[in-house]
Amino acid sequence: MKRQSFAKEKTKENLLTDIEVDQLKGACQGFIDIFLVSMLLYTGMRVSELIHMRQGWIDWEMKLIRIPREQACSCSECKREFRNKKGKVTKPSGVWMPKTPDAIRSIPIVPELEDLLQRYLREYETVREIIPSRGAAYYRLRRISRYAEIGHPVFPHALRGTFATILARKQFTSSEMMSTMGWKSIAAADSYIKLSGAAVKQAFKKKW
Repeated sequence: MKRQSFAKEKTKENLLTDIEVDQLKGACQGFIDIFLVSMLLYTGMRVSELIHMRQGWIDWEMKLIRIPREQACSCSECKREFRNKKGKVTKPSGVWMPKTPDAIRSIPIVPELEDLLQRYLREYETVREIIPSRGAAYYRLRRISRYAEIGHPVFPHALRGTFATILARKQFTSSEMMSTMGWKSIAAADSYIKLSGAAVKQAFKKKW
């Protein structure tokens, strides 16, 4: 069985501007909304990674979120076994695994997340206690974006892509972005750097 996939909007056509980010955060109602939006926006985590996050992923000494190679999980998606086209098991039943080996990574905890994560740690063991599935995350984001009156689709991968443009504008290198985002290829980082205009802006700053 292949992995479940949701109908995908075009991420790069639905990235959020700084104004839209403020609108989205302002439309959040309660801790769960703020947690969902902020975690996707300031970590670049895939939605599957976020909903499977547990307290053990958080390393406060190093201020990192460490995404593991695998972990036991009993949710409906993880109960299924996945095989490749040749029939080889790529994910056994009862186990959650990141999308690719490159997604096994450590993500720095930025200041915007520290208070949220501290509250999460005080109240919950797993994110699935408050956001039980990918579908729940999509539904909640759609509701928040309607309140925010954002005129284009808002979905988890759009927030992940928005985080990539934030990194690009802050002049993270392609390799730094690739490591943070868990991409297979440096080409993905280059595309977001180009999209953000960061390289052109820096060139003008030096040369104009």
